[in-house]
Amino acid sequence: MPSEASADAVHASRRPATRSVVSEVVSDCLADIDRIAHEYLLEVQEIDDYAGSLVAGQDLEETAVASMELLLRLVGGLPIPDRLAGLSEALGHRRAQQGLPLESLLRAVRMDFRVLWNAMLEKVPAEFLPNFTKDAVRVWEAVEFHTIRVHAGYLNELATMAQEKETRRAFFLSGLLNSDGKDPQLLGQAARALGVKPESNFIVAVAAGHAQKAFRAGVLRAGVGQFLHERDGALILILEDVPARVGREPEGTRPWLAPLDCFVAPPARSLAGVPRMLRIAMESLPVVTPARPGLQTVRDAWGAVAATRLGEYGTVLADTVLGPLAIISGHERDRLIETVQAYFQSGSVSETAGELYCHRNTVLNRLARFGQLTGFDPANPQDAATVIAALHVHFPLGE
Repeated sequence: MPSEASADAVHASRRPATRSVVSEVVSDCLADIDRIAHEYLLEVQEIDDYAGSLVAGQDLEETAVASMELLLRLVGGLPIPDRLAGLSEALGHRRAQQGLPLESLLRAVRMDFRVLWNAMLEKVPAEFLPNFTKDAVRVWEAVEFHTIRVHAGYLNELATMAQEKETRRAFFLSGLLNSDGKDPQLLGQAARALGVKPESNFIVAVAAGHAQKAFRAGVLRAGVGQFLHERDGALILILEDVPARVGREPEGTRPWLAPLDCFVAPPARSLAGVPRMLRIAMESLPVVTPARPGLQTVRDAWGAVAATRLGEYGTVLADTVLGPLAIISGHERDRLIETVQAYFQSGSVSETAGELYCHRNTVLNRLARFGQLTGFDPANPQDAATVIAALHVHFPLGE
C-alpha cells in the first residue's frame, strides 16, 4: 500500500498546471463567447454615448464578439488569426469616424477586463481558484494591449480626418477666392467646408509680410486659427461676422485685431462678397508697414491705392498742383506741405497750430501762401480733394 507521501505525489502529478487551467478556462469561454459578449453589451449600452445612435447595434454586437475572442486568445497564448490581427486599431479608427467621444470608447474597452475576468472565474474549479487568481495580470495585460491599440487607432484616425478636412477646406476656399463669387454650387461647398452660413457677413483681413508670424499668433490666441488661409505668400483671415448689437464692437471688427499689422477690408455682406474684399485687401496691403503698424482700413489706404491706380495721370496731377512750389526754397516748401497735411487731418486751424506748436495766424498765413502759389485753396472742399490726391501721388503711403 503506498505511503501517504507517495499518494500525495501521485495526486500532484495528476493535477493540471495553472497554465493548463487557464487554457481550459479560455477554451470554455471561447465556446461560451456569445453569452459573454452579450453581458458585455448590456453594460456598454449603459454608457450615454453608446445608448444613443452613434454606433449601430449590429456593429456593437460583432465588435464585442470579436474583441472578446481576441482577448481570450491573448490570455491563453493562442494564435491570432488574420481576421483579428488588426481588430484593435480598426476599432479605434471606426469609432473616431462615427464620432464617438474617446472617453466613452476607452471606458467601454476597459470594461472588457471585469466582464472577461468574471466570466473566466465562473469556469475555474474551486480547488484551482487561489492559484488562478494570480493570473489576473494576464487578463489585465491583454486588455491593456487592446486598449492601447484602440487608443492609437482612434488618434490616428482623428489626425487623418483633420488633415482631410483641412485639405477639403483649403481646396474649396481656394476655389472661392479665385472665383467671382457667383457660382452657387461653389459657394455652398465652401460654406460647408468652412462651417459657415453663406448669407453671413465676413471679416477679411490680410497680414503684412513682415508681421505674419505675429498675426498668426494673435489669431490663434483669439481661437479662430481654423479660418487662416495661405495663398500666394499671403496670410489671410476669413472670419464669419455677426450683426452688430448694442454693447458689441462695431460690425466687421475684432478688438484683438487692432494691434496686429494687417489690412481689414470692409465687411463682406455674404460669402459671395469675400473674393472682392480679398482683392481690396491685397491691393491695400502695401500701406501696412513697420513705420505704420497696426490695423489699417480703406480709410487709411484709399489715398495710396488711388495714387497707384491713377498711374501717369496721377503724376501729371501732382505736377500740376505741387509744381508751382518749386520756385520757393525747400525749407519753406516743406513747412507749407507739413501745415497743409496737418490741416487736412483735423480741418481745424487751432488743432493744426497745436500740433505744429505755432500760432494759429501762422497756420492761416501758410495755408494762404499755399493757395497763392498753387491756385488750390486748402479750405475749399473741392480744391482740398485735388490737393489730397496730389499729395498721395507725390508722397507714396503718406511718407
